[in-house]
Amino acid sequence: MEINIKNESLPVTGCICRTENKFTAECDVIVPDSKPDILKILQLSARPRISNREMKNGRITVTGTVSFSIIYLADDEEKSIKSITSSCEFSNVIRDDSIGDNMLSFVDVDVCDLNCSVINCRKITLHTSLCMAVKIYSCFELNLISDIEGACTKTKKLSSSVICAHAEDHSLLTDSFSLSPGKLPVCEILKSDAAISEREIKIIDDKAIIKGNLRITVLYKTESGLEYAQSEIPFAHILQADGIREDMDYDYCVKVLDINADATENTDGQMCIIDFSADLFFRVIARSTYSVNCVTDAFLPHGNLECGQATVSVDSMESNLQRSIDVREKITLPENFPDISSVYQVVLHPVTENCSVDGEMLRVSGYTEVYILYLSNDSESPVYSYKTNIDFSSSFESPGCMITPVSDSVLRSLSYTINSEKCVEVRATIDVSVQCIKTTETETVYSAEQKEYIPVKRPSIIVSCMGNNRSLWDIAKEYSVSPQSILAANAFESENDLTSHMALIIPK
Repeated sequence: MEINIKNESLPVTGCICRTENKFTAECDVIVPDSKPDILKILQLSARPRISNREMKNGRITVTGTVSFSIIYLADDEEKSIKSITSSCEFSNVIRDDSIGDNMLSFVDVDVCDLNCSVINCRKITLHTSLCMAVKIYSCFELNLISDIEGACTKTKKLSSSVICAHAEDHSLLTDSFSLSPGKLPVCEILKSDAAISEREIKIIDDKAIIKGNLRITVLYKTESGLEYAQSEIPFAHILQADGIREDMDYDYCVKVLDINADATENTDGQMCIIDFSADLFFRVIARSTYSVNCVTDAFLPHGNLECGQATVSVDSMESNLQRSIDVREKITLPENFPDISSVYQVVLHPVTENCSVDGEMLRVSGYTEVYILYLSNDSESPVYSYKTNIDFSSSFESPGCMITPVSDSVLRSLSYTINSEKCVEVRATIDVSVQCIKTTETETVYSAEQKEYIPVKRPSIIVSCMGNNRSLWDIAKEYSVSPQSILAANAFESENDLTSHMALIIPK
């Protein structure tokens, strides 16, 4: 009997490396000659930006820049408030022998911690702790045998979730807004910040449209003190992502990489217009699931078939769970902190700490870093900041299979109210997503060759017994007859009619 081998290709995206590591970036900042000495540092902030990533010789090298904003109380007669901006470069290397030159890589860098020391009132040494999250994928195709015509075959369905479209892009958003009525004109801008809320995405063929709101906050000096202005600007950006479709599973992100603001005159000649430019980063990753039937075992009835076997491993996304968590917390400042006059900015950064299967439930927990920057009436600390954490958790029904859950959490919306001079009530919505990834290892037949067959002499009648670990397939393969012929010889229509320890007649 001649055999005919049929093959099918299964695209595969394998996660080669998924890791997070912390590293430091340090730099010295010298106060310009035009600015007074430092009496006290009031506030620090930092924003990292990746400029390049390179994969080569089993490692990925990521380089970028950290931009710093420093507000300080000057050592002069007026105890004036001054600001300095600076930047430093960073570089970090992750080594893994499995990293190849042409693999897909997705990298994010965030600030974990920031502190400084002041030397001789003119020099600031900045110490920044950065956290880099890296995901590296290998994309390839498995050539699988899907059928061997003329042979008895055992097959299994293999499913693979594949990154079939992805895109990253930058966009410079420029706009302006006027100060609210009653606000004094700007003398000097000290600091500008931006945060994203109400983000959403819409997929059309080959494009991803990401929308949201950009909340701009500007801290500035007036003739009589400190003031701040806020505005919320909608944005929309189209990412060209060839191959993306609406029916795919996808995740996305949008971040503020840099923000700059300047004051300009209005029609009355007063510095009451804020012009700003924000550099935004966008990313979308889309996946589809492909399935093929592959041969896991084969033999040739009344023949000799030599098969080569190997174990293959594929990942499939069993489900992509989504949930929104409402957070509401009253944050009370310590007694030794100055009272709140007004809140300049509240920043929330959600962090997923744990994502695991617990019985029939999938549990996600983490915390939200809350950073409050406010103005006070304390002349020694007119700008003050307070940082704390708010825990969050959520539970999902488990997909009911052996999975590796991968979770992410992002801020959707944020609002706050000042309850008292020492208390701010924060209300936020956090979007939590969990990708449930199942890894399947299967022994497959990758080659089959028909060899010369020498019939084995055997008795006319053979009776073999089914066992707990001995299936109809095992018996048929042992005696080189088809499972169907055994069923026919024993007057059974289906393997479902068989029971354990049943005696079966084996035909020739």
